[in-house]
Amino acid sequence: MNIQMMEGLLGASSNLKLSGTPMSVYRQASAEGDTEKMKQALGYTGECTEKAVKYQEKLDKGMEAEAKAEREKAKLEQEAAVENRREERKRAEEGAEPGRPRETDLVQLSEAAKAALKNSRPVEAAEPIESEPVIYTPAGEIIAAPAETEPTVSFTA
Repeated sequence: MNIQMMEGLLGASSNLKLSGTPMSVYRQASAEGDTEKMKQALGYTGECTEKAVKYQEKLDKGMEAEAKAEREKAKLEQEAAVENRREERKRAEEGAEPGRPRETDLVQLSEAAKAALKNSRPVEAAEPIESEPVIYTPAGEIIAAPAETEPTVSFTA
């Protein structure tokens, strides 16, 4: 919120509130039939409403300026984000080797690791352990699983 907007809001609000006093005087003078007093009260009310309209115009200008500033800020942020993406893409392209796909990792093995791989023998697969199925209770205790029985299916008509 900029200064024009604050001034416009406060000025319009206060002048509209101030116009209430001469309007009450106008109503009272109308009930009494005093035309001179009515004219004077309407004059004061008109001045207050004119000032409120001027402050409203100031508020509108402030809102336009604020919107313009927000649009410019958003545009600058968008341009900066685009520039950052371009730089990141450029850095990624510079770091990539020509024959290697972009989305892969590159692993380099030291000479010591290569020598260790040549001298090692392949790992043998471990035998699977055969055991009976078990069930764990919510308390963490192990109970034997019930023996599997043949499933039965019954149909009724």
